[in-house]
Amino acid sequence: MSLGSAAGPSRFPPIERSLRLGAGLILFSFATSHFLNHACGILRLDAMEAVRLALIWPWRTYVGQTLLYGSFLVHGSLGLYAIVRRRHLRIPKGELLQILLGLSIPPLIIIHATNVRFGHFLFGLEESYPRILYRYWILSPGVGLSRQFILLLVLWLHGCIGLNSWLRYREWYQKYLPALAAAAVLIPVLAVVGMADAGRDIDAHLAQDPGFLARVNVQTPEQSARLGAIGEKLILIYLGLVGAVFALHGAREWHERRFRAVAIRYPLGREAIVPRGFSILEASRWTGIEHMSMCGGRGRCSTCRVLVTDGLEHLPAPNLAERKTLAWIGAYEGVRLACQVRPYENIGVVPLLSADGDNARLLPTPLAISEEHEIAALFVDLRNSTKLADGRLPYDALFVIDCYIAAVVQAAESNGGQVTSIAGDGLMCFFGADCDPATACRRAVFALRDLWESLAALSLEFEIAFDFPLRFGAGCHLGLAIVGTVAGRHQAQFLGEVGNIAARLEALTKELRCTIILSRAMLERAGFAAPEAESHRIQIKNVTAHIEVVAFRTPQELDELIALPLQGKGRQSRKSRRSLILR
Repeated sequence: MSLGSAAGPSRFPPIERSLRLGAGLILFSFATSHFLNHACGILRLDAMEAVRLALIWPWRTYVGQTLLYGSFLVHGSLGLYAIVRRRHLRIPKGELLQILLGLSIPPLIIIHATNVRFGHFLFGLEESYPRILYRYWILSPGVGLSRQFILLLVLWLHGCIGLNSWLRYREWYQKYLPALAAAAVLIPVLAVVGMADAGRDIDAHLAQDPGFLARVNVQTPEQSARLGAIGEKLILIYLGLVGAVFALHGAREWHERRFRAVAIRYPLGREAIVPRGFSILEASRWTGIEHMSMCGGRGRCSTCRVLVTDGLEHLPAPNLAERKTLAWIGAYEGVRLACQVRPYENIGVVPLLSADGDNARLLPTPLAISEEHEIAALFVDLRNSTKLADGRLPYDALFVIDCYIAAVVQAAESNGGQVTSIAGDGLMCFFGADCDPATACRRAVFALRDLWESLAALSLEFEIAFDFPLRFGAGCHLGLAIVGTVAGRHQAQFLGEVGNIAARLEALTKELRCTIILSRAMLERAGFAAPEAESHRIQIKNVTAHIEVVAFRTPQELDELIALPLQGKGRQSRKSRRSLILR
């Protein structure tokens, strides 16, 4: 497989990404401590001020101030640099919202920082809550206070979006997401409530203590005018800088389009003339050519792949993200990811998963509102179903199948699962679209217990009536998948390797002569202790890593598993172990 030129890509992420992330984390830490301090206003103004001396003190040291102001400059500068690097702003709404929130923070924070820090440096004004709250709550409740609340909301939302983008694919983050989401909502709400309560405390002090205002050390009108002038100049400088960034963006766009344009030729005579530096995906979006990209252009999927028919030798070598994805899909010579390739010479490409024209009918129905989740996939199959119609009336056979399917659907849905497909007597279900992975795994096990119980009761009846005892096999595994609803329908679906593994585990139940096979990964994530049941380490075809699985032959073994106390990780003891290759 040829992947372009021989020059190898860097094995490390660009340094600006690490700097921007580190600076953002420092700023978010400061904002969190600041908002928690605001929340202490619920306990009155004195408590708010006392906590400030301890909570904000580290940020007032030389090291803390260097980190804080340095992070503000680095994060803001790299944010503007990221805008310069973008070839256009025809991007998803979520990314555009993040950019707009980031651009709106400096003007809001400059005014606040000027009154607090410059007031202290120039006039020796105390950095105390009574002085700051008096200014906003008493002197400027309409503009100043409202601006502070807007700053709080914008800054917190910008930080939370950035953190979620960074952490959303990490396993521990998914586990603690409900608690983190609750904290993300509570912290700004408590901060606003705390500021309001402290403001009412200011009113009470002014009414009851005639000397309170003198002790607050309120800035004079002359000082306010000077600080306001400084803040306005800083805002004008910032706005000029932002304007220069967009002017530079437009000038470069014009120059490269006029003198350094690249032609990307598509099938059916279509062509995109774009400046150098555009990725193929950006060029498609810029010119309105339909181009699939499920991951948003981050190299996490291969749906934007193209076959380079002309100019392959002029393309830069794949970066690390593209190289991994191409290796994963086993790409043949000439296949590249459109979101990662930035051509500097004219090329010809053919999108391999085109969403327009006559090819649309060849594509699978897209998932709407799709998100990446760690889910528990469960596949259930009826044993000896081909013998069901032998010597039995068709409607009798249909009745048996209907009862079996109803039992599976009932067991899955009553435990919070969803049935995604029914192919004959094989049903695929999943758990985890609305809960954390640990809960999803436990729900899957409970669904299997209920299913085993209901099918056992049906089996006695059908064995007498139709001479056909119900026997089933089931496999369940935990893994990452894209979960969404099929466009034009209301049925949930998921896409991912986890479903294939669950089906392979079900097939293995026939070889091992058992009823249920569960992966040890899902049992440990659910918190179940490792049961005293048969255990195996298997290799599934086209799956790189070996998978530890546990086989269950009787309902009692599953009941024993559920009866064991939950724990963080299951014990590793097992009765037997052997290696299998599942084809």
